[in-house]
Amino acid sequence: MQQLLPDRPNFFETGSPYLHHPLLTPERTAAEVDFVITRLQLPDRARILDVGCGFGRHSIELARRGFAVTAIDPAPAMVAAAHERAKAAGVSVEFQSVSGETFAAANRYAAAICLFTTLGQISATGENSALLGNIFAALLPGGRLIVELPQRAVAVETLKRHERFGGDDRYTEVNREFDPSSNTMSERFEVVDGDNRRDFLLRYRLFSRPEVERLLAAHGFGLNAFYADYAGAPLLHSSPTMIVVAHR
Repeated sequence: MQQLLPDRPNFFETGSPYLHHPLLTPERTAAEVDFVITRLQLPDRARILDVGCGFGRHSIELARRGFAVTAIDPAPAMVAAAHERAKAAGVSVEFQSVSGETFAAANRYAAAICLFTTLGQISATGENSALLGNIFAALLPGGRLIVELPQRAVAVETLKRHERFGGDDRYTEVNREFDPSSNTMSERFEVVDGDNRRDFLLRYRLFSRPEVERLLAAHGFGLNAFYADYAGAPLLHSSPTMIVVAHR
């Protein structure tokens, strides 16, 4: 079936396959939050900012563990889903539908997280790396930031151009393309449920480690460490993922 490309990135709108991502299990989320708490050296009940919170999986788990969480995302559909999931979990999170590039903090935070390719997301208004300046301003002196994003060279070398998930009548097809002129990955999703079909587009910029180092430094951050995964393995040239710990 031929896929039609949406005229703008719409991956985080109502009906997004992200809401039912098969790999985003509660066990995975718990392990990631374990890492966050350890590496951020968070005191009990610390105030945390979650930038690009999506449907709230990290925010809700952090709130469940007693932290005061403000979670922001530019997609109203994601924030609505996050509200529902927080209510079902019996926790309180301050969710705001706002982009990181325009967010103005009313409070100061002990730490911030920016996970799962949030940095580099491309929307109708462009690429979002300017959000780092607002995160820096929102942190207390010494406050820490964790950023997770793909390592560009490995992402390009191991690119799966086509994948299909599901059965005969209900499935999702994914087609991916990398544009080296802009270092941008485009992922096109065709979600089929019987006679119903929706197309989604996700675009994000890919970075190298030196680019991330320069970008963080340009916004005032000092670097603490780079990791390859949430088990704390050191970052290698062959690591698919970069997890960066930085500080104000």
